[in-house]
Amino acid sequence: MQTFLSLVLTPIRCAGGRVIRGAAVLRILAVLAAGCCLAVAPVSLAQEDEEDEEDQPTAVEADDTDVEEVIVTGSRLKRDTYSSVAPLQVITGEVSREAGIIDAAEIVQKSTVSSGQQIDVTFSGFVLDDGPGTETANLRGLGSNRTLLLVNGRRMAPSGVEGAPAAADLGLIPGTLVQQYDLLLDGASSVYGSDAIAGVLNVILRKDFNGLEVEAFPRRPYHDGGDQNVLSVTWGRNFDRGYIGFGSEYYSSDPVTYADRPWTAGCPHELEIDEGGRLRSTDLWYSHFYGMEMGDCQFGRLVRRVFIQSIRAGSIYYTPGYTNGGWPNFSESNSPGYGTFGVDGDGDGQTDVNFLDYSLTGNQDYQELYGPSKTLNMMVLGEYTFEGDMNLTPFFELAYVEDDYSNKGDEPQLFPDVPARNPFNLCNPEGLGVDCGLAYDALLTNPGYVRGFADWYYHRFNCFGVPYQFCSPRTFRLLVGPLGPQPTLPIVSVRGDRNEVTRYLEQFRYVAGVSGDLPMMNVGQLSDWSFEFAYVHTRSDGTARRPGIRGDRLDLALGNYSINDIPCENSTETDMAFDTAEGCVPVNMFARSLYDSLVGDFATEAERNYLFDSRDFATEYRQTVVSYYMTGTIFELPAGAVSAGIGAEYREDQITSRPDHVARDGLFFGFFSDGGAEGEKYVQEAFGEIELPILAGQIAASELTLNVSARWTKDQYGG
Repeated sequence: MQTFLSLVLTPIRCAGGRVIRGAAVLRILAVLAAGCCLAVAPVSLAQEDEEDEEDQPTAVEADDTDVEEVIVTGSRLKRDTYSSVAPLQVITGEVSREAGIIDAAEIVQKSTVSSGQQIDVTFSGFVLDDGPGTETANLRGLGSNRTLLLVNGRRMAPSGVEGAPAAADLGLIPGTLVQQYDLLLDGASSVYGSDAIAGVLNVILRKDFNGLEVEAFPRRPYHDGGDQNVLSVTWGRNFDRGYIGFGSEYYSSDPVTYADRPWTAGCPHELEIDEGGRLRSTDLWYSHFYGMEMGDCQFGRLVRRVFIQSIRAGSIYYTPGYTNGGWPNFSESNSPGYGTFGVDGDGDGQTDVNFLDYSLTGNQDYQELYGPSKTLNMMVLGEYTFEGDMNLTPFFELAYVEDDYSNKGDEPQLFPDVPARNPFNLCNPEGLGVDCGLAYDALLTNPGYVRGFADWYYHRFNCFGVPYQFCSPRTFRLLVGPLGPQPTLPIVSVRGDRNEVTRYLEQFRYVAGVSGDLPMMNVGQLSDWSFEFAYVHTRSDGTARRPGIRGDRLDLALGNYSINDIPCENSTETDMAFDTAEGCVPVNMFARSLYDSLVGDFATEAERNYLFDSRDFATEYRQTVVSYYMTGTIFELPAGAVSAGIGAEYREDQITSRPDHVARDGLFFGFFSDGGAEGEKYVQEAFGEIELPILAGQIAASELTLNVSARWTKDQYGG
C-alpha cells in the first residue's frame, strides 16, 4: 500500500507572458493570505453608491448574455473561455479530416508536442510493454506511461497483448467521431494523477449529429503499398436539451514492405565523415585485407555457414559444387588465424567467399515496415438535460472496438549445437560427414592458400627467415591431422521462423453518469456550483500468436539429449515439456535446402511440422473508475471570482496475461520466456483546486492569476 500527496503551485502569469516563480511565489502567497481575508469582507457602502449608476446597465447586459461555461483540459474548474494558465494545444478533427488525416495515432504522434520515441505499428518486432501493434502517445519525451489519455475528459484504460499493458492505445479511437484533440503541454499530476506527469491528451468526441451521414476516406500513398480506406457511418439527433448519436467506423490498411519505400529498400549504408569533412560510404576494410568488394552495404548477420570450434577455420561458407578445403560444398573465407588475407583457392583472382552473398542485412526486403490491419469501431453516446433548477443531465457512452493486426519481419539466425556423432553432422566421418581435421589440412595445403600465406608473411615478416618457396603452413607445422567426430554449429535462416506476429484485440467501454447544478449551495458568496458523477468500465481482451521453431524439439531431434548423440533419444533424462518428444523425427541441419538461399527450409515436411509450433498469449485487462467532483465560485476578489473544485476518484485495475507453455518456458529457439502477469491495483484519490485572480486590468499586469492544486493518492496492490 502506498500513499501520496502531491501539491502543484502553477506559475503566476503576468502581462507580456512573464512568469513569477520560486521565492516570489511564496511572497505573493503571504500577501494573498491577508488579502483574501479583506476581500471576503463586504465592499464599502460608499463605493457601492459611487458605482451604482455606472454598473447597473452593464449588469443588465450581462444578464442578457448567455455564456456557456466549460471544463478546460488541465483544470477541474469551470471557465467561460479557454483561459487556463496551463499551455494547451487544440487540434480540430474537422481540419485534420479535410487534410486527409483520419488516424488518431498519426495526428497525435506528428504533433509538435510529441517528442522522444513514438511507439507505432512499425515497432512490432520489438519487446513492448503493451505488446505488438500498439500505438501510444508520448508527450515531451517522458514515455507513454506518463502521458494520460482521456476521452471526453474521462480516463481511457490501457490495452494490449503480452506482458503488462500500461498505456492506452491510440489506434482504438475512431478518428471520424473526434471533434478535437486537446493536448496539455504541462505536467498535471495533481489534477489527474501521477500518469499525467508528461501531459494529457483529451479526445473530445462529436456532439453535433444531424441525421444520417456516410463518409469514405480513401488514401493512396505516392509509393507502392500502404493503401488506407476509412468508411464512416454516423446517425443522430440534437435536441434542445440533449442529443443522441451513433457512429461506426471501419478502417483497413494494406501492408508496406521495406522494398516499397526508398528510405528502407536495399541494404543499410555505411556513412563516415573523414578528417576533411567528406562523406565516405564505401567499405574499404574488407576490400583491402580480404579482397572482398563490399560496396556501400553495412556488414550484417551472416548465414549459410557452419562454425567449427575445434579448428582454427572458424566458419566455413556454403559454396555449392566447390571447396577450397576438404568440406564438400563448403569453403573457408580467409586465413584462419594466420595473417589476414582472403582465400583464392581456385586461382581466378577473386576470393572464394564474399560476405555480401551471406548477409541477411538488406536482402529481406519482403519484411513489412508495418503489416495489414483492420479496425472496427462502434459507439453510441448521448445526454439529456431535465428541467428544473439542478439541470440534471444523465449521459452515457457505449463503445466497442475490434482490431486485427499482423506483421511480418525478417527471419533471424538459427544456430543450434549439433553433437559430434549426429549422423548428419558435417564433421562426423562415422556418418555422412568428413574428418574436419583432414579437411582443414586440405585447405592449408591448397596451392592457392599456400601462395596467399607466403605472400602475406614474406612481404611483412620475411617469413621469419624461411625462403619464399618454403613459406607454407606445412613448414610451420600447422597441419592438425585427423580429429574424428567434432561438434559443429550450423548457422542458417529458416522460412517463417519467429518473424511473424498476429494480434487480435477487443475492447468494450461503458460510461454512465450524471451532471448538474447545485443551486442549494448558492449561499453567501458561494455561487455557480455544479457537479459530475461518472462510472467508467473498460474490458479489453487480446490474443497474440507467433509461429516459430521450438528449441527443445530441435535439441531432441539433433541428439543433444542423448549420451550417444542419437536423434530423438533422451538417455540423459533431461526434463522436457509434455509435447517435446511427440512426433520427433531426426533433423538434418546440413541439407542443401537450408543453404541454397539466404532463407532456406528443411529437407522434409516432417521435419518442419515437428519443429514448428506457435507461441500464444491471451491478455485480459479490466478497469473500473468511479469519480465525483464539484466546482464553483467561493468568493469574489476585486480582480474577479475565486473558483474552487474538489473531488474524489476510485479506480480498480485488474490484469490477467496468460502465456501458453511455449511462451512461459521460453521454448522457442533463442526466444525469451514470458511468465505473463496477474494482479490488481486499487487506487483511492482525493483532489482539490483553487484559482485566485490577483490583478486584472492594471498597468503592471493585465492579468495576474494563481492556480493551486493538490491530490492525495492511496495505492493498494494484490496478485
